[in-house]
Amino acid sequence: MNLQDLYLDRNDFSGTISERIGDMTGLLDLRLYENRFSGALPSTPGFCEDLEILLIENTNITGTLPQEVCALTAKNLFSIEYAALRADCYSGDVNVAPFIECDCCDTCCDHVTHECHKIIT
Repeated sequence: MNLQDLYLDRNDFSGTISERIGDMTGLLDLRLYENRFSGALPSTPGFCEDLEILLIENTNITGTLPQEVCALTAKNLFSIEYAALRADCYSGDVNVAPFIECDCCDTCCDHVTHECHKIIT
């Protein structure tokens, strides 16, 4: 049996996200939000071809969202009503850059205020 849902949200976890996350190829729902994860998101969640929900906001993850993850948006993340790709790709302060650069998120959140905005496509 493959793991389909992994909810690690709101646990005060820290460190980097393991590249082994991509080994869970049957994963549908990955929730990592509201933790102290740091560094860049690895490209390996993009190997989870059935992934429908990826929530990584309110963490310390930085950098550009990997193209492999963005490729899922065309296939899965926007194909169903409840699908989501949420990250800290918004800043309400023009003097502060967002934590993550994301061209494919459907919801962008502010890391400081936790305010989120749905992206209309």
